[in-house]
Amino acid sequence: MMFEGHEKDLIELIKNYIACSKYWCRLLKDNFGIHDKTTLRARRMNLIPSKGALEELTFSFHGGGCYFEFEGGAIDVDFGPDDRHDGFDSQRLFDFIKSSKKDYSSFLSQEDIEKYLNLLFENKVIIKPNWYPNPHLYYLNI
Repeated sequence: MMFEGHEKDLIELIKNYIACSKYWCRLLKDNFGIHDKTTLRARRMNLIPSKGALEELTFSFHGGGCYFEFEGGAIDVDFGPDDRHDGFDSQRLFDFIKSSKKDYSSFLSQEDIEKYLNLLFENKVIIKPNWYPNPHLYYLNI
């Protein structure tokens, strides 16, 4: 299915969010040598501190996720099953936009994002499988 306009822009935003999430989560796990446990399990076992700073970023765990700040932006990641970090919702995407230097002027509010997320969901481009520990997250289905 080919999308144009705002739907295409939202798919690009989602892919950028996922790439950013993947990068920072991998850096965190690599820095603490966590390869045999999920990020949240490692945090709960105190193998990763609840807050900290690495050379390139600061991080702060919360509930089922982690907030990362870095030069040029910030990202709030909620984890899915098996250490997935590619889930998103309108709030996380909008916060990502606000901290980004990239132009996402197609989306001026969280409601704008929610509207187009609903269209992508209806067209099965994204799914919402209600996975623990964060059942509110959407995932790309393409």
